[in-house]
Amino acid sequence: MTPTPLINPTTFPAVRFANIGALMGVLVPLAYIVGGLVFGWMLIWSAYLIITAGGDKEKVQKAQQTATFAVIGILMIVVAALLVNILGFITNIDFQFI
Repeated sequence: MTPTPLINPTTFPAVRFANIGALMGVLVPLAYIVGGLVFGWMLIWSAYLIITAGGDKEKVQKAQQTATFAVIGILMIVVAALLVNILGFITNIDFQFI
């Protein structure tokens, strides 16, 4: 009688990611979603800070700075995705996770 293995290699969760491309196919869209949610939250938060500033120029400036950082962050995400797509087009490599 042979003992049964503790880990079944066909159903073990780590087997789902056979290569780095499969792992990136999960992580990159998740990073885009998280980045978009953080961007939205930062814009809502900066709007709240502007509304509750009560005319205090320092608080309004801080809120505008938060909104600026949010826009810079989302632009960095978009530019990075575009650069990867352009690089993939030039080198004829299909990045399936973008």
